[in-house]
Amino acid sequence: MIQQRINSLNSPVEVKIDSAVVAYIKDYVVYGQKATPYLIGRTALYFPIFEHYLKVYRLPEQLKYLAVIESQLQPHAESQVGATGLWQFTSATARQFHLAINEYVDERRDPIRSTEAAVAYLSQLYGKYRDWALVLAAYNCGPARLNQAISAAGERNFWKIRSYLPRETQMYIPRFIAATYLMNYYSDHNLIPEYPSYELQLSRTVRVFQALSFQEIAKQTGVEVSILEKLNPSYKKNYIPASEKGHYLILPESIMIQAKPSFYNAAPIAIAYKDKPQQTHVVSAGETLETIAQRFKCSVKDIQYWNNLPHEQLYFRQELVILKTPAPAMSWRS
Repeated sequence: MIQQRINSLNSPVEVKIDSAVVAYIKDYVVYGQKATPYLIGRTALYFPIFEHYLKVYRLPEQLKYLAVIESQLQPHAESQVGATGLWQFTSATARQFHLAINEYVDERRDPIRSTEAAVAYLSQLYGKYRDWALVLAAYNCGPARLNQAISAAGERNFWKIRSYLPRETQMYIPRFIAATYLMNYYSDHNLIPEYPSYELQLSRTVRVFQALSFQEIAKQTGVEVSILEKLNPSYKKNYIPASEKGHYLILPESIMIQAKPSFYNAAPIAIAYKDKPQQTHVVSAGETLETIAQRFKCSVKDIQYWNNLPHEQLYFRQELVILKTPAPAMSWRS
């Protein structure tokens, strides 16, 4: 039965079943019956973010299972060699993809910034290897070590070069297959997800530029500091430093619906046209300015203007203002 299920998996890697795959599946569904339901429950927090950036970069959605084997979907996870976060970035790779690591912030733990960096890295690796099993192997052991294995084996198939790779990388694709199996068939093993509270699941993301402590945010919003910590694991001292590019702050959706906190930076045009009919659109997985413009029958530049957006990049659960009537002055358009 498990063989049939594995063979039917929709996976970007060539699926095989061996003793290692079976052992990892047992770890999840037999030996991990206490921990696995919480692992599955955490998908509610992070899979929507992963899906957004995988769609934006046009990569296979199943790559979201990579973070399951990297960190068990725990942003504070840290390896023996110092790799950190949902996607287990080393400090060198993190800086390569412009993730800040300093006294106050470790963006390897930021669910949004680290995910976009990981997806960008996977896209870069795919451009080089054009094979997802090799991409995942390179993600684990590094391109240099993978290239050595390819050269030594004279092959470009993971299963054929496997014995030339480090032990951890040899097990990496079997672990990925097992994680894919788990997320597709956990209910068949009577595993019931233990989901986080709705306060954690239903959230919105804002970008803040001023320095803020979690205590200040809690005072303005009524959100407990413990909730802010869980939603925003990248801030080391419960403090968000000032930043010209802005830092992401994730808040419970109910707060943003009830009333905007004072640090929420509404777009100037939205304030200027507050008497005009307008609505709020929250960016969902995979949406771009182009797809949103098509939906609301306006232009990309309209949305950029209404929301004071300097570029076309959107982040997951971002709040956008959409005017229901075109802006009267169009001189801003290039």
